[in-house]
Amino acid sequence: WIGANFTAPEERSETQNEVLGFSDQLVGELQAADTIVIGVPIYNFSIPASLKAWVDMIARARLSFRYTADGPEGLLKGKKAYLVVASGGVAVGSALDFATPYMRHALAFVGITDVQIVAAEKLNNKADEAIDAARINIANLVNETSQLANRVA
Repeated sequence: WIGANFTAPEERSETQNEVLGFSDQLVGELQAADTIVIGVPIYNFSIPASLKAWVDMIARARLSFRYTADGPEGLLKGKKAYLVVASGGVAVGSALDFATPYMRHALAFVGITDVQIVAAEKLNNKADEAIDAARINIANLVNETSQLANRVA
């Protein structure tokens, strides 16, 4: 995968293209999207391995970011991301929450800097309250988005 990724696209073999196919598909989905919604469960203070694997698949030099003289530049600009974060005991945004800062950083690295958090936190202790608050937050976001779309149209 690494060898294929760092081979110039026009020089890749059919096997290298196949190896990168799933990653190409994931990056293509992000390139085509205006709005991205990502479910982020907090497992042991951070994100699950499957979400980390997704980040690894979409962080692609020359495709989702590029190197410049000033450092890396994200290429997926102009997109809105919502992180729907669920946590059993860790308060989202607390010193023990390594998941949301990591996701914000990973998304910013590929150019997605407009990120909003929808939290359902401390579900182990206050599940009903947390879920109700998250639902209200989501309803408000949907309403705001609909109003904005109506103004633009």
